[in-house]
Amino acid sequence: MAIRMRRRRIRTSKKKIFFIAFIVFLAIIIQSIVFLEQKIKPTLLVIAKQKSEQIAKEAIADAVTKKIAQIDMNTAEVLDIEKDSDNKIRAINFNFQGYSKIMGEANQRIKNRLKEFESEKIEARVPLGLASGSSFLSDTGPKLPITFSPVGSAKTWLDPKLSEAGINMVMVTIYLQVEVRLQVIIPFATDQTIVTTSIPITNSLVVGEVPDYLYNNPLGKPEVPRMQVEPPAK
Repeated sequence: MAIRMRRRRIRTSKKKIFFIAFIVFLAIIIQSIVFLEQKIKPTLLVIAKQKSEQIAKEAIADAVTKKIAQIDMNTAEVLDIEKDSDNKIRAINFNFQGYSKIMGEANQRIKNRLKEFESEKIEARVPLGLASGSSFLSDTGPKLPITFSPVGSAKTWLDPKLSEAGINMVMVTIYLQVEVRLQVIIPFATDQTIVTTSIPITNSLVVGEVPDYLYNNPLGKPEVPRMQVEPPAK
């Protein structure tokens, strides 16, 4: 008598199949995001830094350069020039009131301008083909919209420069040094860019020789024990 063996069918529920498919799909999505992050991040940082430098220069131009052009500034408002009995320049000191006024106004203007940029979301569109790593395919595919925010701070200081301008004549030029630091935040990374600018705000000819000491400090303390004389302009 033959005995027939019945095979038991293992039935997989639809919920279990859906759950497995969902896990596989989720894993593929995560791997794709990680892959895109590694491939696109360097390009995004370059774009973000370029945009940030442009923002910093615009902030300086709008807040400082245009304002300085409207001010009729005299060197005597910023510097106190000390002379001896022979009418020779002994030292040059910053006028604290004039120094504080310029620094305070410049800093405040730049900070206000940077805050305006911080409140704006900057958008860059990157072709998906960049993820391939191929220069041939770098401009192909749909463009991914990426937004980033610049977070900035500013520092300013005055820097007087002296140069001989003929017999017993000194050209005194005051530069406003501006340093803007921007922290660029993108979805995958963060980086910092620094933009420095030197803006001449006033100059004048002073009778006398280039002094041995320049008191390059609003409090009158010497920071540079010996001035390096620049050659006269030809």
